This record gives sequence, C-alpha cells and structure tokens, in this order.
Amino acid sequence: VAIGGMDVAAATAKLSSELSSGDAEAFVLTGQPDQAVSVLPADAGLSVDYEATVHRAGAGPSWDPRVLIRVLSGGGPTTPVLAVDKPALGAAIEQLSPEFAREPSDAMLSLDGAEIIYEPMQLGTSLELAKTVTAVKAGYQQAVQRPVDARNEPASIPAELLITEPQITDAEVQPVRERLDVVLQPVTVRAPQAEAELTIDQIAEGISFNTDGGTMRMDIDYPRIYDHAAELRDELAVVRGQDARIEIQDDHPVIIPSQEGLGIGETEFGEALATVIDRPAPRKIDLDIVDVRARFTTADAEALGIKEVVGEFTTYFPNSSYHNTNLGLAAAGINNELVKPGETFSLSEATGPRNAATGYVPGGAVVGDHIENVVGGGVSQSATTTFNAAFFAGMTDIEHHPHTQYFSQYPPGREATVYEGVLDLKFRNDTPYGVLMQAFIEPSSPAGRGALTVRVWSTQYFDSVTASEPQLFNYTYGRDQISTRSDCVAQSPAQGFDVSYQRIMVLDGKTTTEDFFWRYSPVDRIVCRQPDPPPQPAPQEPAASPEETPAESEGTDSDEA
Repeated sequence: VAIGGMDVAAATAKLSSELSSGDAEAFVLTGQPDQAVSVLPADAGLSVDYEATVHRAGAGPSWDPRVLIRVLSGGGPTTPVLAVDKPALGAAIEQLSPEFAREPSDAMLSLDGAEIIYEPMQLGTSLELAKTVTAVKAGYQQAVQRPVDARNEPASIPAELLITEPQITDAEVQPVRERLDVVLQPVTVRAPQAEAELTIDQIAEGISFNTDGGTMRMDIDYPRIYDHAAELRDELAVVRGQDARIEIQDDHPVIIPSQEGLGIGETEFGEALATVIDRPAPRKIDLDIVDVRARFTTADAEALGIKEVVGEFTTYFPNSSYHNTNLGLAAAGINNELVKPGETFSLSEATGPRNAATGYVPGGAVVGDHIENVVGGGVSQSATTTFNAAFFAGMTDIEHHPHTQYFSQYPPGREATVYEGVLDLKFRNDTPYGVLMQAFIEPSSPAGRGALTVRVWSTQYFDSVTASEPQLFNYTYGRDQISTRSDCVAQSPAQGFDVSYQRIMVLDGKTTTEDFFWRYSPVDRIVCRQPDPPPQPAPQEPAASPEETPAESEGTDSDEA
C-alpha cells in the first residue's frame, strides 16, 4: 500500500482501510499432514498497529536514525508493526496444544487370510510453546502483507513440534515385510506316490508377528501349518487316519474311535518346509510316507470325562416358520461342539455365517429401538439358551450382550443376543473336564409352540451353581410412534428398567459369587399406518359454452341460489 507523501492520519486511515480485512482473517496453524487448527488473530491477541507502521515508514516527525535513513534514501517497503498481547498469545497457543499432542504408534504388519495388512508408523508430536509463539508472530506478519488476490485461502503457519519416533519404525518393519513376500508363496510337496500344493492360505495360518522388546519379528508355526493343510495331507495319504470324535447319539455322548494312518508326518513336514520357506518360488519338498498317529486319540477322548449333563436350559417360541428354520440351523451348528479344558466356545464360530447362502431366512430382530425383519432374525434365542446352559454349568463368561429391550420370555438380565460380525456369545471351559454341547429344537406347529434346548455334557465339577432372584429397579417409559415405513413392524410398549443378579457357585464347599447388571431401554409403542395420499389437484371449472356469456352464467347461478 503506497502511503508516500501522506500525513500520519491519512496514511494510517489508508493502511487500516486496505489491510484491516487481512489482519482479522483466520490463519491455519499446521503440524503433521492431519493436524490443522483455524485461529482468529483477535483470539490470539494479534493485530496490526497501523499508526506505528506509518511512523516506521517515515511519515511524521521522528529522530529515529532508522527512520531518517529510510526517508533520506527515498523510502521503500515497510514491515507492518504488530500489536501483540503476549499473555493472550501464549494462552491461545497453550490452549491449542492438545490438538497437536499425539502418542507415537508403531508400524505394524498383520494378515487377513493371506492378504498382507501394513500400517505405517505414526510419529508422536507435541507443541513447543515458546517456539510456536515466535513462529505465529512471524507467520502472522507475513500473512497480513499478502496482496488481496492471494487471500482466497487462509494463511498457513507451521507450528513448531517436538517429534517422537515410535519403537518400531517403518524402516524396521521393511525387512520383515520383504521376507513375508517370499514366505507367502506356494510349495510343492511330493510323496512317493503323489504330489500336492501347499497353498499361500495354508502357510499364512502359521505366521504371526512378535513385537516384544520393541522390535518386530515374524514367527512361523510349522505344526499349525500342518494342522491347516488337512486337504494336502489327505491327498498324499496312503491310509487316511482319523482323530477320535465325541458325538451325541441317541441322546448320549458316544466316542468314535481314532484310527492310525499312513501319510506325511508332522515333524518331517515341518523340518522339510523350514529348509525352503525363505527361498523364492518355485519351491518343493520331498517327504516319505510314515505312520501317522491320530492327534486326538480314543484315550484322549475318554480322558475328557464327558459323561453327564452339568447344565441345561430350554426356551420357547411361538408357531413361526422362520423360528423353526433359523433356530434349527443354529442348534445344528452348536450341537456336538467340543470345548476342551482351557478352550473358548464362540457361538458365531459354531454356527458359521448366518445369511441367506447358509439357509437362514428373514425374521424379527431388534434394530436400534424397534423390530425389523432381517435374515437370521430370531437366532438370538439360541444365544440366550446357550448362555443359560453354560451359566449353570459353571462356564466362565467371556462375552455376552443382553438385548437393549426386555423380552418377557427370558429371565431378566440373564439372556443374550448376537449380531453377525459385531456381537458374539463366548464362554471358556476352566474346568479340568471336557465339554460337549448338545442342542436341538422341537419345531412349532399350529398345534403349539416350539422349544429350543441346549445341554452341556461333562463331569460335574461344581457342588452347585445357582442364580439369585433378579432385582428390578429404576423403571423408565417409552413414547408413542406412528410409522409409515413400508417395512414397519407394529410394537407394543414395555417399560425399561435396571436389573442385577448373582451367580452363586460352590466348589469343594467354598462359595463364590459373580455379579451381573444390565439396563434395559423402554420400548416405544409403534403403530404402522399407510402414508397419506398425495394431495389431488383442484378440479378445473368447465369452460363456458360459445352460446353463453359469463354474465348470463352468473345470472343463472344467482337465480338458482
């Protein structure tokens, strides 16, 4: 802005007029690429002292040698003089410091099947307050000097950050990633009478990543790869072996004996694979046929002590084809699931995917605060039934989620829901005995309701397992809703409430208790209604006939009135 030849007042007015919009505009304080905060200069105690700037430029009387030299040399560009409220600026920068505070995170590798998932490291950052205050003053001074046509975007001022690297950096992960690219290649396995391919997916099952000690290494579990290469083992086997199984037959557990086989041995497989695993493809190993002992023998099965029912629960459902279908499929998945000591049962793993492709059909399910028809609806009843059977068998609760709304056919609080990929039901067998699950339905019909029963077979470990009476309190109430949605499902109202209860377990005469608590939301009354029809256009008046004038029509109407 040219102010040569002007007096102080005029020059100050001109500067203020032409620069004031720029000195009040927000600027952006930036850090790492994902760190940016908008700041108003007024909030940070920053403004331009226009009168002081005019004096610096040489207008008005001054004996400052710098001003005299500038005037005698013919003038020139002048940097604006800032008015800085130092306490306000310092406080503003300190208030922004959480926006730039970030803990460092390690670079990570993981596998989704055989797909490599790489997460780059993230630098830790923190704001250096004093240095950032200095940087903001300098950056603001430059920002207010920008020409008008350069102010389309806010000025960007880099913050001064203290950078902290994580323990595991991208550079440290890179060699592991390069090795992983080599390891995840197929291997041809040759036996005397046949050959088969060990796939990338099978190899991936045995790979894990260890970050103990602040470094990353890749571990390869050869026995696990052998376990997951069942198809390959079968292709190369001369005589297929068979692990022992325990199944419910005629309403009782029966042991199906193990059988020895002739095929590739686990030890020989692992040793041979280790010699080629770090070589680039194509790769092959040669193996002899050996006696293959069952991994789970008849003796192992007998030692689990699965002989009696230690937990059982039954729930009921109304006559409904979708209940018969969905609960029947869920029961089939749960039935004969073996949970060895220390192992965890997962309902989602037992049933597998619950979708149309696996036979599940649409049925009622709680979605948010209302009921909708979804594929697999109603299957949560299998979660409630299984939870209660495991509850009274003394299994350790790992994961269960009661419904958001209370359903009167279930014990208050002592129930569970599942949702594909989100909510699961899990319990762990912490007893010294094996557990075999039995599940079956009695289908509903027009003549009566259906039933789902889940039993836990094992050896009685606890003296007793009981539940206290549930305590209900803190009642709440819903509201009335009218829905015009095409998929609306009418819903009766119900109270919400809190519930608490205990599991009381006695082992060797010693009693322990486990507390449970849940809060149910109230259920709204939902009335389904057809949407109002769109408004009809107003009827058009008929046009007057050529023989009839408007005046004659009006006269005739008036007479009839």
